[in-house]
Amino acid sequence: MSSSLLALFAQQPGRPAGTPWDRPELLYATLAIAGALLAGGFAIYLVDRWRKAGALPTDGGVAELTGFRGMLARGEITEDEYNRLRSKVASRVKAPAAAGGTAGGETTSPVAADGTAPPPPVPGPLPDDYFDDPPQPPTPPAQPN
Repeated sequence: MSSSLLALFAQQPGRPAGTPWDRPELLYATLAIAGALLAGGFAIYLVDRWRKAGALPTDGGVAELTGFRGMLARGEITEDEYNRLRSKVASRVKAPAAAGGTAGGETTSPVAADGTAPPPPVPGPLPDDYFDDPPQPPTPPAQPN
């Protein structure tokens, strides 16, 4: 038995026959598959980025201001902090509007160009307030020492 194995190994001088360098079509096919996978992954990345860019909220800071008003009502921030935050949001919203906004200070409405209103939001499986924190009683302001 060992003599037959020795004879097998003795028949292959130097490089074994059938290495990738002897058959470059295997290398080309492997490189083509790897390139196709990389191109497909890059295409998926670009489509995902494009899809997420379209899903960004364009409410103009309305939700942000609503959240700040709620924080003010609960006593989490002071009136001065609220005014400062409101001015920051207003300047951020006004900057893009000034660059590409409507002329003459016109406001845009949710009515489309053809005169139809947008469809109402589709309700989800959870109630609207499902992710809201429970209401907290306002904390009294700290007394100066």
